Amino acid sequence: MSLPVLAPRLAGVTPPVVEKPSSKEHTEAEWEAKRELIQKLYIQDNRKLSETMAILESKHGFAATEQMYKKRLKKWNIRKRTYRKSTPINSSLNTSVSTPESFAEQSTDQDDAGVEEVVRTPDRTKQNTALSLPLQVSRQGPYTGLEIVLGNVWSWSQAKLENHGLSSDPMSDYLANPNQPPIQDSRTMYRTFELVFDLWKHERGDLAGMAARKGFYVLEYVLTDDHPDLVWHMLDTIYDMVDRGHIQLLSMFLEHATVLAHRQLPTQHPLLQILVQLRQCDYSTDQGRQYIRHLLHQAWLRNVHILGEQVGSLAPQHLWLYEQLIWDGRTQLRKDSDLKQRRELLTAALRNLSNIYQATGDVPTANCLRVEALTLEFTQMDLGDKPQAEQLALQLLSHTEGAGSDPRLNARFHAYARKMLARVHQDRSDWDVAEQNLKHAIMSRETAHGASNNLRVVRDMWVLADHYKRTGRNIEARNVAEDAINRAKDYLEDLPG
Repeated sequence: MSLPVLAPRLAGVTPPVVEKPSSKEHTEAEWEAKRELIQKLYIQDNRKLSETMAILESKHGFAATEQMYKKRLKKWNIRKRTYRKSTPINSSLNTSVSTPESFAEQSTDQDDAGVEEVVRTPDRTKQNTALSLPLQVSRQGPYTGLEIVLGNVWSWSQAKLENHGLSSDPMSDYLANPNQPPIQDSRTMYRTFELVFDLWKHERGDLAGMAARKGFYVLEYVLTDDHPDLVWHMLDTIYDMVDRGHIQLLSMFLEHATVLAHRQLPTQHPLLQILVQLRQCDYSTDQGRQYIRHLLHQAWLRNVHILGEQVGSLAPQHLWLYEQLIWDGRTQLRKDSDLKQRRELLTAALRNLSNIYQATGDVPTANCLRVEALTLEFTQMDLGDKPQAEQLALQLLSHTEGAGSDPRLNARFHAYARKMLARVHQDRSDWDVAEQNLKHAIMSRETAHGASNNLRVVRDMWVLADHYKRTGRNIEARNVAEDAINRAKDYLEDLPG
């Protein structure tokens, strides 16, 4: 497969327009054939109109505009009145946070479709003012159709939950090949772009450009593997580019991702629909970028709710669900996800999974260690229970020390436990102990991946450099950072082309 040209677009050149799947006027018979399904989704399942539209388009190939739907609902006299009960602050996750979609529906549904809906004001007491929006967002210009992004998020997560035939997951493949992670694994793409940001931060724009080229190369393979994390690593990457101000890189990423998605994915694939919509956004102004961050944040919260509803009810092969909720990357998208509100449910589900996996033998398996690491991450990062987290980290260390059935697997989780312990000791200002744990983590990473220039090894070295800087040891910080840069350079030497 050939990668599209990566040269930046010349100033003043209009980017190619990627057209949406066309919406047409359907016959009376075609509408009537879909009437029962529309009523079920919109009324019985209490879906938003945008979600109903997205499902009909992505799963049933029935594309129609919002106005077409509203006229049809009015003709059928299908009216929706929703009173959302106020929820206590300590309740479980909910999706009633305000979204651009709900703002727009409040102002249009009653007049155009006879649909009456009362949308509850969010009872979330902590709002990130940087992500706040005016009460109405225009449905014209760059914001037209962005609610389709949220609808396709729902379609994606729901489809993966309904696929009970998943016998493996990306992390299983990753752990089986620690020295050479599968190139089609989207976490490899995400971490490669993380390397871009880190190199840029350390004023190595030459290497950052090489890392970006490698990220684009990996992207081509990522879209060939339709695994559960695909959409989320894509949205994480986009969010980070917006949040860090890498707008030119983002423009190239969206353009090439859309071209590749058109080549490799079905027309109605949720990711393709999301990319088409995101390309139409305004990234040139603060307000536009603020809107995109808000949109992607709401998309993540919706995903947390969808997956959170399944906690404890799925088979063990759905371990990817817990990793997506708890462990897999920690960008600003996850801010205020309120996972701690599901403390008892999540800890019980993880405990049950651990019991299932432990029953398979005396030596901890990969899945046993994964569950231990998930429990540790949730306890330390979401619950903030440092004493309990320290005990869990020490337990994970004891299970990964010494000889084992898979030394590289043990080293992978040993490194993780060391990093988490380092955070505990940093909080106590036990700087020397934290430093030793971070050094051990790097050595364990090298053992796990069979290389000193692996992405995760380089990432852990940035952490050690930041630790030295935090303690005023600037010379050591510069030396470690330079070592990390040299290792990153080695990693990028095999860049294709």
